[in-house]
Amino acid sequence: MKLIKSILLVLFIGVVTLFTFQNLSTVRLNFLSWHVEMPISIVSISLYVLGAISGGLLFSMLKSLSNRDSIKNKT
Repeated sequence: MKLIKSILLVLFIGVVTLFTFQNLSTVRLNFLSWHVEMPISIVSISLYVLGAISGGLLFSMLKSLSNRDSIKNKT
């Protein structure tokens, strides 16, 4: 099982590396008066990571609220 996980991790890193090198054109991001130019691959990977973090936080908040409600209902 550990070997399969290692192989999948190496494949994932390879795909991300390939994606990064094939998408080096820059994009300009604007927010209010702030702007930044960076490669589209970095923007995509950053948005993926931010989405994973915010999704995990939302899931854990909902789970803790659910646990709290179930504890209140037991008493």
